[in-house]
Amino acid sequence: MTRKQNSPALEQMTPVRRTSLSDEIVGQIIDLISRDVLNPGDRLPPERSLCKQFGVGRTSLREALRTLSVMGILEPRVGEGTFVSDNTSRYLEKSLSWGLLLDPKEVTDLVETRLMLESRNAFLAAGRATEADLQELDRTVRGIEGSLDESGEFLEFDVRFHLAIARATQNSILCNLLVMIRNYLQEWIRASLEEPATHTAEVRARMSVEEHGKILRAIRKRDAEAARVAMEEHILSSSVDLRARIDDDSENRSG
Repeated sequence: MTRKQNSPALEQMTPVRRTSLSDEIVGQIIDLISRDVLNPGDRLPPERSLCKQFGVGRTSLREALRTLSVMGILEPRVGEGTFVSDNTSRYLEKSLSWGLLLDPKEVTDLVETRLMLESRNAFLAAGRATEADLQELDRTVRGIEGSLDESGEFLEFDVRFHLAIARATQNSILCNLLVMIRNYLQEWIRASLEEPATHTAEVRARMSVEEHGKILRAIRKRDAEAARVAMEEHILSSSVDLRARIDDDSENRSG
């Protein structure tokens, strides 16, 4: 890869000021990969360029690169340089899950975002959904109902349902906004169903089926306010389990 191809990533690296310089470098590089500024197979700029851009010495830089290599994020190649691994997606998904489960503020931010965005999506979808949109929503709800014993399929249909509502708004920007937080949405659903503190996974899943059905019925009736309320209730309901899971994990770590 040429230096020119690497320049967008290099330009978005900033001098670090935290106590642990290597940790800050690790965080910046992971962020660049998660935003597709750096992609699998890309070669990082030379050490000298990285040190200058980050404003650190070689010791801190090499410690960060070594950490990323151990994580499987980067792949050092003798005589060639350091490359972004071809298999970063699994780590980044896990990293996102850890962040969501360990940071109560991040969960609060996500609850607020979903309430604002998805409640409005449901409201608009009730007035704008085409017959094709309604058929897709029917398929996803049936898929959710039929995959109670298959967590992977359940998760896929659940996410598809929310994305289908966003598309039914006929507003491309609203749809793109939900796509942008899709990974957070997936981790929300997975975490709320995975060993929740206040319900068994089966009960939570069946509640989710009922809540999705209620949203769909309101959209089919073209009742925008009922659709908005049903979506809001669904988000708040699932957030109870998610928050309880965080509190439970926090108690376990402190104990």
